[in-house]
Amino acid sequence: MRFFNLDRLRRIGDDVDRGWPGYLLGGRVRTSTVVLILVFAALWWVYDDHQRAVESSPKTTQVPATQVVPPGFVPDPNYTWVPRTQVQEPTPTVTVTPTPTTTPTPTTSPTPPLFPPIVLPPPFGPPVTSTPSPPPNPAPAPPVLPPLPGLP
Repeated sequence: MRFFNLDRLRRIGDDVDRGWPGYLLGGRVRTSTVVLILVFAALWWVYDDHQRAVESSPKTTQVPATQVVPPGFVPDPNYTWVPRTQVQEPTPTVTVTPTPTTTPTPTTSPTPPLFPPIVLPPPFGPPVTSTPSPPPNPAPAPPVLPPLPGLP
């Protein structure tokens, strides 16, 4: 039994000093925090360098795809989008018509509610009156089967 030695168990505590330090900068910052900050800075540098490379690359123009239309097909202009080359807003025409002067009569109309009213179920809301429904027809009795032979 050379595999299990009690001397090995006594020396387990001696290996603690050989690993990474738990804290850096005089015990003020954890080592994992420093590593995460360095990884973040490296990733930010790679991202920034890649963005500058993308921005400085020449822009390519996309060639519009040619459309294949079956012979005899006539598109409906009400349901298709067609690019317009000369789009101008129509000039507004202002027509002035004389309006007769009348004295307005004040009318009050109830404004509709912003939200529909909330109707609660019967125990909490208004009582519901309804006619009693007729009792359901009784269910038919199950058929009586003869006893099996050999059983009491």
